[in-house]
Amino acid sequence: MAALSANELKALSEIFLAGAISRAELARRLDITRSTTGLIVQSLVQTGLVRERDASDGEGDDTEARVGRPGILIETAGTDIFFLGSYIAVNSIMVVGVDLSGTIRTQSVRPFRGAGSDPVAAISVLAELVHETRAGLGSNARVLGLNVAVPGFVSSKDFVYHAAILGWHDVDVVKMVERELGNDRLPVFVENDANAVALAEAYHGETAAGVGDTLVVLIENGVGGGIVSDGRLYRGQFSGAGEIGHMPVGPEGFVYDAKRPGRFETYIGKDALLSRYAHIGGQGATLDGYLRALGEREPAAMSAARDWAHWLARGLAILSSVLQPGRIVLAGSVSAVFPFVQEQVGTQLASALVEGYPAPTIGLSGIGANGAAVGAALVLHQMALGGDPRFELRPQADDLEGTFYARQG
Repeated sequence: MAALSANELKALSEIFLAGAISRAELARRLDITRSTTGLIVQSLVQTGLVRERDASDGEGDDTEARVGRPGILIETAGTDIFFLGSYIAVNSIMVVGVDLSGTIRTQSVRPFRGAGSDPVAAISVLAELVHETRAGLGSNARVLGLNVAVPGFVSSKDFVYHAAILGWHDVDVVKMVERELGNDRLPVFVENDANAVALAEAYHGETAAGVGDTLVVLIENGVGGGIVSDGRLYRGQFSGAGEIGHMPVGPEGFVYDAKRPGRFETYIGKDALLSRYAHIGGQGATLDGYLRALGEREPAAMSAARDWAHWLARGLAILSSVLQPGRIVLAGSVSAVFPFVQEQVGTQLASALVEGYPAPTIGLSGIGANGAAVGAALVLHQMALGGDPRFELRPQADDLEGTFYARQG
């Protein structure tokens, strides 16, 4: 059976973006006749990728119903098609399964000490979780790919070039995962965690409501950035765009860095925040302890938060001047500090920009702790709907003979 045609892929993308849409509106968006649209829809329905339903069953764009005829809407189906996303974090490894509608269908997580970890040990745990996740999807599931998010710089060749927090350098994650899974027919990819969170925001966060270009700042031990423009990630020439944590913003930072002093993350990362708090007399040794003190308005905690806000605003001013995002989204555990200093950050950011220059809105991410894993899966989802030949959405006759989803544990 042939791959989806360009018109079928475009229609499937429009149906997904709309959530549910009438044939008339779909024809308008595709700029083709209704009869041709009908043939495309019929083909997609027959392959199980979309389904039709009565408009009275839910929300959607029902142009036909508004002109007095019974409303039939088309929506994404494909509940047997899945994309897996994983996140190798500092304290855990997680794998999620996302279906063709972008819905999270299953999730597996296991504690893991990522800092200074052995890549072989991490990939072994990851492989176990992949099999566990697949088992949760059922025997009829078609898994089309696996994307592994990591907190570090990923090269255009899918190498983890530099992940200081994990202690990984020049690690061929793709080859290691393929070897551990024992199945080289499953497309495997690797992704920067901030990019993954950014795309999850584009799919499910406020960014999805049409805010425009968005910068997602992921603040954990380190700091990363993801740039979303027109719903897609901006990666740069060598796939490393968004490494904002290494951007120089000041003379030294709150934590010592002999090689690159004054980087953004040495002022606003978790270690930097806790170091500053301790320096001015704070007693909390953990982020949770610090946040409790901040909630109680402890003077040292509030002072550290104000210092954190000062450098956050300085970095965001630089990024706003260069990227001009409509919205900045703060994600990660350290972003919990922001509500306490939101006014300070907004005022300082506005004053740092040229008079009349549009200041972006700043808000917190609505994506949960699984955001990087979900986003990693959604990267594959977007690639598949964009026509990447490595993802065959139309089922093949030999699917039950050798493809990953049919492989037993």
